[in-house]
Amino acid sequence: MARLSQMADDLPELAEAECPPVLARPDGCTVVDARIRLAPHRPTDLYLRRLP
Repeated sequence: MARLSQMADDLPELAEAECPPVLARPDGCTVVDARIRLAPHRPTDLYLRRLP
């Protein structure tokens, strides 16, 4: 789950992630299937300023 959270932070175009089923064991977990939907990435303008 921590890696999925890190992926969401690293990829702003990540719109949805579904991971059914997850097998949990005492030594870790395994995602058996995953579906990820990406949204179109909008380039950010570093010089664009907005009023708060």
